[in-house]
Amino acid sequence: MEEKELLQEKYGFELQGYRTTGASKVLETDRGLYYMFEAPAGYKYKSKFIEKVKKHLSQQQNIRLLKLVNTTSGQAHIVDDEQLYYLYRGVREAVPDDPYYASGQSLAQFHLATSDFSSDKMFIPYSSLGNWPSMWRKKLRNFNEYRDEMDEDHVELAPMDEYLLTCFTYITQLGELSVQYLLDAGYDKVVKETASLGKVAYQNFDQGYMLWKEKDVRLMAGEWNWVLDMRTRDVGQWIKAETKRNGWNEEAVTSFLDGYNSVSVLKPAEYAVIYALMLYPGRFLKLVETYMELPVEERQEVNIQAWQTQLEDELTKMEDALRKYPVFITQRYDVSIPQIDWLWRKKDDQATSFRYEETQS
Repeated sequence: MEEKELLQEKYGFELQGYRTTGASKVLETDRGLYYMFEAPAGYKYKSKFIEKVKKHLSQQQNIRLLKLVNTTSGQAHIVDDEQLYYLYRGVREAVPDDPYYASGQSLAQFHLATSDFSSDKMFIPYSSLGNWPSMWRKKLRNFNEYRDEMDEDHVELAPMDEYLLTCFTYITQLGELSVQYLLDAGYDKVVKETASLGKVAYQNFDQGYMLWKEKDVRLMAGEWNWVLDMRTRDVGQWIKAETKRNGWNEEAVTSFLDGYNSVSVLKPAEYAVIYALMLYPGRFLKLVETYMELPVEERQEVNIQAWQTQLEDELTKMEDALRKYPVFITQRYDVSIPQIDWLWRKKDDQATSFRYEETQS
């Protein structure tokens, strides 16, 4: 583990092993178990926002937070190499009878607990509410600018550049489709209609943020990953994360959504917004940005096979879910959302075909 020496220096324990559980890493140390989470380094300025949300949640009976572990110098987190790390002490975990249902249920309770949270202008940097279309388009423009740079005559293409250029048409069309789908789903209206159902979400919600102790006590973690946004962000990101981990699992998604709906029923239009989020190749574009930030000489030395495998996984593991989700939502929840028939990549990865058919919701 790359952070081993850093953790030993800052927290004073010896790391003996670890395992990844979605959003967190469970650390096995000479002082017992810890949970470690990561966030962008810029989030170190969020302390006032986090404290206000935590104070608000402390008034809710069914929301309990894990307690952060401070460093040996008393800091709530550490920042290293553009990454923020923070830890909690491990607990004796219990496994719910239906973890997927329990996760959806707990997430809905968290959202409802933040429904009357009072924000502040100083928290605007931590808000994505209402900004999805512009945020998505910005990342697509960055990819376009990268392609334009690679088209210049004097640029020497690295193997990774050549691979990304073969993906360009597919990714940009998929991204543009997701933005259009989001707008057609009535995104702005959904933002307004769901404001009273939850105001705080996670940057990328996944398993690991919700835990259970003995006697079914729910615990939450991950406050440095909180942002101001609507609840569909968390629901959609959970489906994406679970699909990329285990493939499209209709039974798991059903349990998760049923658990959520048992506490706070999703509105019909939210299912379409969730689908737009599933369509958007955000993680792929984030990886591209990471590559673009490398010095030119380092681009020539990247492990093309490892990068390509990771990028391909971002696409192929979602394709089955993207085909099946609209039909599943109609059959399970009697909600009709616009269909896409379908998108495909040729063997050379250079072309894409889409036919977007709007249906009445």
